[in-house]
Amino acid sequence: MAQAGYEGILGIQLVDDQLRIVEGRKVQDEAFEITHIAQGRTRNPFNFEALIDPNMPRRFAEDITRLCESQSFDSTKVAFSLDSRMVLLKKLAMDAGLEESLVEEQIGWEVKQFATSSPDDYVVDFGKLENGDGDNFKDMLIVVVRKRIIRFLKAVFKYTDLQLGSVDVDVFSAQRALHLNYDYQGDQKICLINIEEQKLHFSIMKGRNFFLAQDVNVGQNNGNLDISIESRTRLISKELRRIMLDNQLGKGVEDLNEIYLYGEAVEDGVVESLQNSYNVKINRADPFRKVKIVAEAKDEIGESHSERYMISVGAALGAIH
Repeated sequence: MAQAGYEGILGIQLVDDQLRIVEGRKVQDEAFEITHIAQGRTRNPFNFEALIDPNMPRRFAEDITRLCESQSFDSTKVAFSLDSRMVLLKKLAMDAGLEESLVEEQIGWEVKQFATSSPDDYVVDFGKLENGDGDNFKDMLIVVVRKRIIRFLKAVFKYTDLQLGSVDVDVFSAQRALHLNYDYQGDQKICLINIEEQKLHFSIMKGRNFFLAQDVNVGQNNGNLDISIESRTRLISKELRRIMLDNQLGKGVEDLNEIYLYGEAVEDGVVESLQNSYNVKINRADPFRKVKIVAEAKDEIGESHSERYMISVGAALGAIH
């Protein structure tokens, strides 16, 4: 059972039909401790089409409840991490001299320029990044989510015994888990690549600061997903080179300092092929590397692929700290 006075949290990720849950809690020395993990599948993929069907909230609720009941979860509070394909992330350079009272007004105007629906249809959040251009500009990261997605998630958890406490975005969850578990210099360029069955997601950090994020859908061959090791490795290499050049991060992939891979489809062949192709440190990300783990969870983690839980761990961390 969770220790009295130390509320636990369930970090939940649902990408396509892959459901991953990590239960964690803060303990007496303020450290984060993992108590359980679980992975399963939902009967339907979580995407924009699912939002239209009024029966889907109950179905997803049943699938989440079934997975929770298969484990000994004690916690009921949930931190849910959204698939980045359901979120719009935009980085804007704003006049550093703009008064704080005018920042929200300016961001509201910017959202109107790229929104495809009424601004009232969106939840908008924003924050200042630390890697702006000197004294002249400050970089602002804008996060835009359709309100119907939030309403859908609230409807899902109304059919469960769980309470939705917060909603995160997978790219931020993964970076948060990396911060906790790895040490690197503030001027290094770090790349995280989320390799899922149907998508690739790239994010770059300069030191511990967000720089960019980008999704790439995995291509299809005659209507079928092309998920061969060769095809996936080529696509990763192609997109990495393009990201480096387009964003003036260097002349090629080897101008990155480290690359961390995580997600469902991090296969040995992909890891080895990338390691053999580039003179860069490339490894699976381990979200449990520096985290306290109870004995029972150690057995669960030992039988799993740790890199699959990167986002779930990061979601829980964001809600409990």
